[in-house]
Amino acid sequence: MIKLRSYYLLLLAAFAWSDSKDFSGEVLHYSAGFRILPAGNATLSFTTDSLMGETVYKLTTSVKTNTFLDAFYEVRDEIQSWISPKNYSLQRTIQTIREGAYHRDHTAHIQGDSILVWNDKILKLSAPVYDPIAFIYYLRSQDLSIGESFHFLSAGEKKIKEVMVHITGKERLKVTAGTFNCLIIEPVSPDGRSLLKNNGEMRVWLSNDNEKLPVKIELRTNIGIMVMKLKERDYSSH
Repeated sequence: MIKLRSYYLLLLAAFAWSDSKDFSGEVLHYSAGFRILPAGNATLSFTTDSLMGETVYKLTTSVKTNTFLDAFYEVRDEIQSWISPKNYSLQRTIQTIREGAYHRDHTAHIQGDSILVWNDKILKLSAPVYDPIAFIYYLRSQDLSIGESFHFLSAGEKKIKEVMVHITGKERLKVTAGTFNCLIIEPVSPDGRSLLKNNGEMRVWLSNDNEKLPVKIELRTNIGIMVMKLKERDYSSH
């Protein structure tokens, strides 16, 4: 029987954590590629910061294509997200997107507890929203098992999206960082629509241990499936 944990129950549980994990200082380095073609590198950096006088977490995601792929489709993406230490929900984000001819800059912040200001658009919130990558860190703080499902709201340029996250299976993976037994995490839209632009989809492999490292991340893009594989984990002093 599939156990469904609603978003609201997750929120209540978040405030009751007595042993929540602290990922501050962790930097995850990935190789990025399309099938057998090396594409570049990606980094997930998790630090402690302050926002409006409050202590928050800051998650920085960066993707950079290599010199070869730059000639065809240069990518220089950086997303900075400030998130709540209580439940990893989004507080502020600055996104610099450079993908081929597509160049966009986005800023967003939470106003009060029911308004999201995205660029110059105001979106009403029925519950906290999440950066999709930040939600991976939420999952890393949980005890997970196959068949479980999670629900959360994701912020976007035009609207708030509902996302279902299913834990669908297990797989043993060998990457540069080592060999890991992993749980497969698949986010989907309840209405069947694509979660990402260009009909994009996403899958994540978390190590099935106490660390729950995101060992592999797949992103379907308009030029194919980008695969990010963990190369190493280190810790920053900042």
